[in-house]
Amino acid sequence: MIKTSTQNELIQYVYNELADPAREQLETALMHDNELAESCSELMLIQRLLSGAAKSPSQRSIDNILNYSKSLSLQS
Repeated sequence: MIKTSTQNELIQYVYNELADPAREQLETALMHDNELAESCSELMLIQRLLSGAAKSPSQRSIDNILNYSKSLSLQS
């Protein structure tokens, strides 16, 4: 089981937010700990997947919301 502090450091590492001394220390640990390296790899994959996720609603969703809104205003 990886400690919470290590999980936080891994997340900071994946997002390139870890200070240089801590980054170097973590990279050394990654070379010697397969479980830690695998966790880091999984986080990097998740980061890539999240980066590719849609960041805006589809046109269909927008149309549905607008149609719903129009139907409410017609009822008033």
